[in-house]
Amino acid sequence: MAGNSSNIIELHYCSINPGLRDILEPPDVSDKLFRTKISEAFDIVQATVSSEYFHDLAIGDGKDHRTSSRSTMPMDESLLKTVRKYGEKIVLRESDRKPKASKKKGKKQPSLAKNHSEKHFDNADEWQGLPPWHDSLGGDGLPKFLCDVMVEGLAKHLRCVGIDAAIPCSRKPEPRELIDQAYKEQRVLLTRDAKLLRHQYLVKNQIYRVKSLLKNEQLLEVIGTFQLKISEDQLMSRCTKCNGRFIQRPLTTEEAVEAAKGFQKIPSCLFNKNLEFWQCMECNQLYWEGTQYHNAVQKFIDICKLNE
Repeated sequence: MAGNSSNIIELHYCSINPGLRDILEPPDVSDKLFRTKISEAFDIVQATVSSEYFHDLAIGDGKDHRTSSRSTMPMDESLLKTVRKYGEKIVLRESDRKPKASKKKGKKQPSLAKNHSEKHFDNADEWQGLPPWHDSLGGDGLPKFLCDVMVEGLAKHLRCVGIDAAIPCSRKPEPRELIDQAYKEQRVLLTRDAKLLRHQYLVKNQIYRVKSLLKNEQLLEVIGTFQLKISEDQLMSRCTKCNGRFIQRPLTTEEAVEAAKGFQKIPSCLFNKNLEFWQCMECNQLYWEGTQYHNAVQKFIDICKLNE
């Protein structure tokens, strides 16, 4: 009876699982090999039935030929139902009995395309060639820059040393607006935004990425990169408020007071000092050669090392 049950179960699970058919082929080498194959077959069966039903099975001679080193935990009720329902579609292979190697998550290696773009970026923020204001390119020979919101402080420093440095027309301009303004006005766009260097609308030699963080160092970086010539006569020759030029002739105190009505208040302590006043032709801002003016001049003489 036990032998018949074993044969019936063997045929049943061979029909369900083709993998068992290869294991249960008639022995052609030795009885020991056959016993090993029988043991492997029962391991597969135990993985698809409950342990209680499995222990009722026996091989023809009434002995359990499984090796003691093999043991399988019984399945829970929900998994057993799934196996019974879809058992005919389950096919176990040799690889199913082997433990899966865990795949540890590691850092992704950068692709060659990304490395190429980064290399291109590194070369792009180094200035090469002629600036757009150069005579050979149809410019007037006067340096002109456009400083975005990240380097607005640099714009004021450039104005203090007499360099034309504009800022964007709007407070939050789009990249395309910045590039268009720089192109129309023949300016070099100064920025610290690395993304702007990759913009598709850029023209050659139209943008420079400032590397320094402090304003004084940024000023020296731009002067050195573009080989700008700074003289003491140029200092404080532009309006630091709007980048405009001053009127050619200085104003007297009376003229300055009249020009400042309803617009700017001039301290009364300046009236008796016989000072000269200068007015911006763009925004009408008034300036005079007081203590603040002389301190600013000395500051940029030291920064640019004009006395050396």
